[in-house]
Amino acid sequence: MSKKWLFSLGSLGLIVAVLAAVTFAVFSPRSAARAAGPQLPHVGKLSARYAVDNLGSQTGAIANSGGGSSTIPTWSSAFTYNGVNYPYTMVGTNPSDGSVTTTVPTEIIPIDLSFSSGIALDGTKKVGPTIASPIFRNAQFTSGNTQYGDAIQRQEFWTYVSTVSHQYHVLLGHPTVYPTLSVNVPANKGQVVLTSTGVEVGLVDYNWWGVKILSWINQLGIQPNTLPIFLTYNTVLYIGSTSNCCVIGFHGVTRAFHTKQTFSWASWTDPGIFSVPIQDVNALSHEVAEWYNDPYTNNIVPNWSVPSEPQYGCSNLLEVGDPLVGVAFNVNGYTLQDEASYSWFAHQVPSLNQNGEYSYLGTFTSPAPGC
Repeated sequence: MSKKWLFSLGSLGLIVAVLAAVTFAVFSPRSAARAAGPQLPHVGKLSARYAVDNLGSQTGAIANSGGGSSTIPTWSSAFTYNGVNYPYTMVGTNPSDGSVTTTVPTEIIPIDLSFSSGIALDGTKKVGPTIASPIFRNAQFTSGNTQYGDAIQRQEFWTYVSTVSHQYHVLLGHPTVYPTLSVNVPANKGQVVLTSTGVEVGLVDYNWWGVKILSWINQLGIQPNTLPIFLTYNTVLYIGSTSNCCVIGFHGVTRAFHTKQTFSWASWTDPGIFSVPIQDVNALSHEVAEWYNDPYTNNIVPNWSVPSEPQYGCSNLLEVGDPLVGVAFNVNGYTLQDEASYSWFAHQVPSLNQNGEYSYLGTFTSPAPGC
């Protein structure tokens, strides 16, 4: 795995593995002064990243082990490539076992961030549009009229879905919306910058944010058989300094008392921040698809590398969104990301996908290139 940074935050046991992801920046000096409000700094370049987080790895790090299932429903299997066995775990049930529908309860926790400049970026205003998106509502996909994540899974395993498991589904439940978390961002932990297209974007320290996520999972008593989604608006993370930017989403897992609490954070982003179509629920679609395919962030696959994503170098993670960052399609007015398939990582010939392809859109037509 390349482009990997590890951070440890002492007694909290916060281990962070950050994966670089490609976008092309549109942050540049603004051509005209803003008519009103604070004079915001600008930076010459903005790039997007996605991350895999393993929070609270120490025993006892979370306190929500009581009641309900000890984790989300999953199934496990393995494949062999070049004589090496690669086990993996995914959400739901094995698609080769028949028409089973799995529904995972979901929460949305909106976050309102207030910066020292006086500007607030409130994820609450994007809760409604997020719930109305194909992440949660059925829409027409090539693999059926269903939710985005389920559509991706059905197509990934279409050989089985089209024969023995016609009604196979893995769905997100209608989300419970938590009260908004209002957070003051210290001046030394974040700031607001202005894009050349006039969009205000919050930059927040990655490690500070990780500790916040862990504390909220504890404080809110979230149960480990659910998927909590922390939702922000036009907010990205930097690592170490604002020049090392920008993480726009991650998924991960906490482990304690024999429980595994999976979670995700993603930022709704307005058009004009990136020069590739990363906007509205695109970051969330990336994270949801990766959560389906690698909920515990430990599915190791043969090393892969793609010329279109050179920042990853040589990776060995089954993270279906990373090879196709910026490759998007529109469904009902929402921007969703193309995803690499299980068969792409497993080097299966033929692919289990519809039409023998290796991603939802057919961007990949052969297995993953090696390193």
